[in-house]
Amino acid sequence: MIDQTASQMDYVLPNELVDGMISAGGKKSTVSLKNLLVRGFYSGAILGLATCLAITVGIQSGMPFLGSVIFPFGFASIVLFGMELVTGNFALLPMATWAGKSSWRATFRNWSWVWIGNFLGTALVAILISISLTSGGTVEPLSAADGGQGWAVIAAKIIAINKTNVLVKYQSLGSTGFFLAFLRGIIANWLVCLGVTMALVSKSVPGKILACWLPITAFQTMGMEHIVVNMFLHTAGPLLGSGVSFWTIIFWNFLPVTLGNIVGGMVFIGMLFYSTHRTKVSNVLPTIHDEKLERELAAELGAR
Repeated sequence: MIDQTASQMDYVLPNELVDGMISAGGKKSTVSLKNLLVRGFYSGAILGLATCLAITVGIQSGMPFLGSVIFPFGFASIVLFGMELVTGNFALLPMATWAGKSSWRATFRNWSWVWIGNFLGTALVAILISISLTSGGTVEPLSAADGGQGWAVIAAKIIAINKTNVLVKYQSLGSTGFFLAFLRGIIANWLVCLGVTMALVSKSVPGKILACWLPITAFQTMGMEHIVVNMFLHTAGPLLGSGVSFWTIIFWNFLPVTLGNIVGGMVFIGMLFYSTHRTKVSNVLPTIHDEKLERELAAELGAR
C-alpha cells in the first residue's frame, strides 16, 4: 500500500503515471472528431512556428544548437494545454488498447484524424511563413553565400532542408534511404515521447517544462525525423520554390518517418512502460480519493 502523501508531492510515481496514461488513453479514443482536429491543428501550427523560429535563431546567431535549445517551447505548450500530437498518441493509445480500455479501430481513428489535424496546422503556418519570408513573392529566396539577406536567407535554408531531407538523404539512396528515414523516425519519437512522459511525471509547470526540454532539444540537435516538424518543412519548401513534388515527399519522407515514429513511440515508450509498470488500479491509488492526482493526469493527457 502506498502512503497517501506520495501522490501529493510534485511527482507522479511511475505506476501511477502508467495507470493514468492508460485511463486517459481510453478517454482520448472517444474524443470527438471536432476536438481531434482542433487540438491537432493547434499542435501542428505551434510546431511549425517553433521550427521556423529555431531555423531563424540558428542562422542569425551562427549557432544552430541555440535554435535547437529554443525549439522545445512548442512541445511544452502542447503538454501544458493538453493538445493532440499524433506522435505522442503513438505511445498512449496502444497502452489503452493493451489494457482493454480502447480498441485498435479507435486507436487508428485517433491517429488518422490527429495526423490530419497536425498537417492542417502546419500547412497553414507554411503558407503564412512562405508569404512572409518572400514579402508576398517579391523577394527571391537566396542563401547568404549567394548574396541573400534577412528573410531571404531563412527561406533559402528551408528550401535546402526540404531538398536534402527528401532527395539527397533518402530518395538518392533508394531502399537504404527509405530505411534510414524509418530509423531516424524511430529515434526521434523515442526521444519526443520520452520528453512528454517525463513532463507528465511532474505536477508543477516549471517541472514539466524542464523535464520535456532536454529530450526534445536532443532530437532536434541530432537531426532526427519527426513527422509533424517535417509536415511544416516539406510543405513550406515547395511553396518557396524547391521544386520537390509532394508525392516524392510523401513516399520518401512522410511515409517512412510516420512508420518510424509509430515504432519509436509505441515500442520504446508505450510497450516498455506498460510491460514494467502496469499494475491494477486498486494497488496503485491511495486509500483516500486523490481528486488532485486524477485531475492532473486527465488535464495533462488531454482526457477531457
